[in-house]
Amino acid sequence: MRRELPGLQALLQEATTLAAQAAGKVLADPRGQEAVARAVGLAQRTLQRLEALQAEAMKAAGIPGRQDYQELAKQLARVKRKARELGKKLEERRDASGARER
Repeated sequence: MRRELPGLQALLQEATTLAAQAAGKVLADPRGQEAVARAVGLAQRTLQRLEALQAEAMKAAGIPGRQDYQELAKQLARVKRKARELGKKLEERRDASGARER
């Protein structure tokens, strides 16, 4: 069972308030806005590169990637749709041949 230290909640609240104030001051300054924009841009480029490296590694290892699964899912949906269509046609033929036999 976890017990909280005395005053931990108050300390956490104070730290949150100070962090929010600091963020507000940074974002109020154009230099801070530029710094945040650069950091976000860098994070996005890093994530894109990481995803590309991951895709390359998976391909090299013979592991299908997300796009491969999406393509397979589309193919499976087409096969299911065609199977339903063929099943309906088969059922219609059975019904028609059964009606003629009566």
